[in-house]
Amino acid sequence: MKIILIVVAIIVAVLVVVQLALAAKFGAQINAARERVMASQTSAAPDQMMIPSIVRAFAARAGGQLGGPAAITIAQSAEMKLAPDQSFIPIEATQIYGTRDPGFVWHAWGSMASVVPVVVVDSYVSGGGWLEARIAGSIPVAIARGPDVDRGEAMRFLAELPWNPDAMINAAGLSWRQIDQRTVEVALQTAGGPARVRLGFDETGDIVTAEADDRPRSVGDQNLPTPWIGRFSDYASFGNYRIPRLAEVAWILPEGEFVYWRGEIVSAAPVD
Repeated sequence: MKIILIVVAIIVAVLVVVQLALAAKFGAQINAARERVMASQTSAAPDQMMIPSIVRAFAARAGGQLGGPAAITIAQSAEMKLAPDQSFIPIEATQIYGTRDPGFVWHAWGSMASVVPVVVVDSYVSGGGWLEARIAGSIPVAIARGPDVDRGEAMRFLAELPWNPDAMINAAGLSWRQIDQRTVEVALQTAGGPARVRLGFDETGDIVTAEADDRPRSVGDQNLPTPWIGRFSDYASFGNYRIPRLAEVAWILPEGEFVYWRGEIVSAAPVD
């Protein structure tokens, strides 16, 4: 019996070491993605007259600066779920956005069923999308890459421009089209085709919605183009920035809206 206990203890110790090593490697991959976002911020600002005046006015009021910081980082307190019939999982997250070349890394952590730790990375770096979730940062439970993911993550970057006002006037590769007095479309070319998002403004000039008709949604082993919407509210000041504090995002399914993320911004600051 003593020998069995010793063997079991050795096996447990080995598993712990392996888990820690895998989690450290995953963390290093996330940090490397963040560093790649920072290193890629080299493009010159586009012609400002190609940006609709309503967008330039929003960026100025939100604290965006022409030639401003290369990146911005935000922290979130939120909750999310993977399916309509699941419960929300509380999460905390940090996110870095590039302001000169489109890119971001979202790093989140929380617990499923209050006991199972999970770590998630969602990113768009150098034109490539990457989504991965791991239990305890070591056991992969979801991973996605490829052209559809590239386009979907580019859509996320575009939809979250209200949190990244410097990028609205500094980021290269964005094309703008004013649809009506309160709606503009912003697009970005990707390996999976053009990513297009419509930004909706209220009567004061604040962005309150982001919408897409065909954002790729993972269903089994397929990515289905699905209508999607994000909503922003409760604009607040974070240092020199004035950005929406609250937001939620949802898939528009035949059976109704599926809100899969909702939360608040707790901090926002430039990264030099």
